[in-house]
Amino acid sequence: TDNFRCGEGVTVRGRTPEEQVFYNFYSVLMVTYALEILFWPASFVGNIVRFVKKQEMFLRGKEEKEHRIQYMFGFMFRCLQCLSCGKAGGKDFKNKGELKDFAVQFMELANFETNVDFVLSDVYIGLVMLGRDQLEQREAAIQLAVKENNIIRNLVRPQLQVENNSKTEGEDPNASHPHRQKLQKRGSIYILQHQESSTYQVCERHLLLQSNEEDRLLMQDLAYYSRYAQIIYKRVQPLTVEEFGLEDNATHFTRGLDTLFESKYRLSSLDCEHAMLSYACFLNGIVSTPYAILVDTAKEKVVITIRGTISIEDMVVDMQYKPAGLEKVGVICGTDLKGHCCHKGMLARSKWLYNSLRSEKVIKTLYSDESPFKDYGLVVCGHSLGGGCASLLAVMLRPSFPSIRCFAYEPPGGLIDEDLAAKCEDFIVSTVRQDDIVPRLSHQNFDALRDNFFDILARIKVPKIQAFHGTRTPCTGASVKQRNSKILRHQTDIPTDTAFYQQLQKFRSERAEADYEKLYLPGKIVHLLDPGDSRPHIPYYASKHEFDHVAISKTMISDHRCFKLVGFLQNAQLCGGKENSMVSFVCNNSIAIQEEEEEEEEDAESSRFFMWCSNPYGRFPILLTLGASIAVLCSILSVTTCKFFTRSVSVYQSDVGDHSSFKITSVGLFSKGLLDCDKLDQNCTEFDKYTDSPYCIPYSESQLSQNDWLSKAQIFVACQMIFAFVSLLLLCISTCYRIGRSAWIVICFMLLLSTLFQGLVFVAHRDNCGDSVFPIEAPSYSIVTSCDRGRGASSAIAASCFYFMTALGSIYFACKK
Repeated sequence: TDNFRCGEGVTVRGRTPEEQVFYNFYSVLMVTYALEILFWPASFVGNIVRFVKKQEMFLRGKEEKEHRIQYMFGFMFRCLQCLSCGKAGGKDFKNKGELKDFAVQFMELANFETNVDFVLSDVYIGLVMLGRDQLEQREAAIQLAVKENNIIRNLVRPQLQVENNSKTEGEDPNASHPHRQKLQKRGSIYILQHQESSTYQVCERHLLLQSNEEDRLLMQDLAYYSRYAQIIYKRVQPLTVEEFGLEDNATHFTRGLDTLFESKYRLSSLDCEHAMLSYACFLNGIVSTPYAILVDTAKEKVVITIRGTISIEDMVVDMQYKPAGLEKVGVICGTDLKGHCCHKGMLARSKWLYNSLRSEKVIKTLYSDESPFKDYGLVVCGHSLGGGCASLLAVMLRPSFPSIRCFAYEPPGGLIDEDLAAKCEDFIVSTVRQDDIVPRLSHQNFDALRDNFFDILARIKVPKIQAFHGTRTPCTGASVKQRNSKILRHQTDIPTDTAFYQQLQKFRSERAEADYEKLYLPGKIVHLLDPGDSRPHIPYYASKHEFDHVAISKTMISDHRCFKLVGFLQNAQLCGGKENSMVSFVCNNSIAIQEEEEEEEEDAESSRFFMWCSNPYGRFPILLTLGASIAVLCSILSVTTCKFFTRSVSVYQSDVGDHSSFKITSVGLFSKGLLDCDKLDQNCTEFDKYTDSPYCIPYSESQLSQNDWLSKAQIFVACQMIFAFVSLLLLCISTCYRIGRSAWIVICFMLLLSTLFQGLVFVAHRDNCGDSVFPIEAPSYSIVTSCDRGRGASSAIAASCFYFMTALGSIYFACKK
């Protein structure tokens, strides 16, 4: 631009710089430097790629698949550790073979030789439909049992009492039943037990009786010691720091052996005023696990409580579920465990616990001849992973403590073999709540779940989107068969010529069958049934075979929570208590409801407005959503138009009493209308020749700064829109999900605020465009302005009415308990 620095108008003599040889040499040199600069990052990236390819996660050989799976799960745990900033543990996890057994079992379960064509949406639809298929099978089993068995038909009616009644034998409707006397002497319940053929069989089980002292004491002990299984999670360690002066990073709480007999370190702040802390270990590794030793002076027991799953190391142990032999353990502990096996990961932790108890010598000191606690009993308890370790530790300690008792709260299902589980019924009690998935976790159960899942996918006969709409609709036992028939084929009608079926057949033919011994829950099992509607749980003695399948339900995860288990056990209703006929209560809950809801559910299915709405509250929320939508549209229309008000001007001449009227412009909230000349030559010299045009322009900054009422109206509009959109969003959610009463109160409150602010918008803008009189310099003349309602004002009034009516409708749900 500057003529190569020679100045304007000066002719450049000789060759320009681009034509000289040094310039060409300089260009080549710059290209060389650029290549050198690019070489280093390229070399660095190449080294990274070569390093990554050598990792086990990317190995492609068939023999390396187990290592790749192991590395991938380990990498996921590492990511979890980083995302939690180390709070989820993982320091002891090295990913150097800890997941090898799990990788092998995962390969046997999934088998990557044949890829089955399904995506994540298929997983959701398949699991939901599998749960509905299980519900249909249960309903069919109940109907068959009611039809064929007279005693169950009578149990449905609220006439049979668990306690002995005053009826004579001739009046008893169950007099001919062979077990009539047993049914009157003890409480019974009929439950559905899953069979290998994916059907259900009605079986009779014993209820825990209020009149039976053994049952009553058992439930009291289960509720009492569940608190110890709960506080070991996250409450004992902070207590030792805050009240007992332990350092924050300490891994053990120890007392001198000579001070164990003193009444110190009570856990009063944890609602365990009768318990004294004797020892606590907070180490958490692949083998080590946190536990505590307590002395309960009220129950006269020494309690060992073991923590459950909470860290990455605990998850790794849970995944090591391959059966391991117990013969060597029996030799060390002094008992015959030849031929028995158990969960490998929990066995390693139980052996560490056994060795830790021996090395710390706390238990030995508490039961020494000089100890005041030498006659106390020994109790071991834990929840989830802690319950499994507690069961195995009780088996190891029983030769030394014959009176030991173990309370395992919701332990993993694949824990010990069937014979050993039966031998443990004298001293181990396991509890399971409703549909908890953890007590049903085993390799065989996952194997069956996988096969049933693929069968369900093969039976779907409608497009995926239609199946998804069907799964979003609530379904009860009354209409489950009819609903399933619209989505699923019968098992015998599966087409065999589809690509998915061919993949499935190839997958099953190549799958390796697991030859592991099946593992079960330990000891005696108390199953807590949830009758719903916030009523007390109902305990009964369950069979270990009832948990041979995974029950798909909405509460399969939440039923495993430990912090709620204490209250459920404390409030559990024993048979023969406040409810005289617990048998009729449970059976009636599963059959009589079906008869009452069958016609109503069919009507709801035929009259639903939208496929995507499940309508938990019926049609009314849809009408409220429609009203709120109309109100929002009217509000948007009133905001976007520049014809909110129409301003008219009249010029009066007082001498003659004559006046001329003409429109000036239209005004809106954010813009105003333009004037247009109605003459053909566009030469207007008088105001009455101008007319209102359809074109709008926004207000200038000076106009906004000089008009306070207009600024206030715009602020009111912003507030009104926020409240309106939030209330509309909540109303849309109410058509798909059952929201709480507090949410309906928020909806009602926001709709009323929307009504208020919409009215304030109208008032503020009306004052901005209000009537006024302006005198002019000409003698006997004055200008009078007035505002008339425009399209925007009418829309604002309609929006206020719809907001208010929708708020009145929402009050019904806000006041409903």
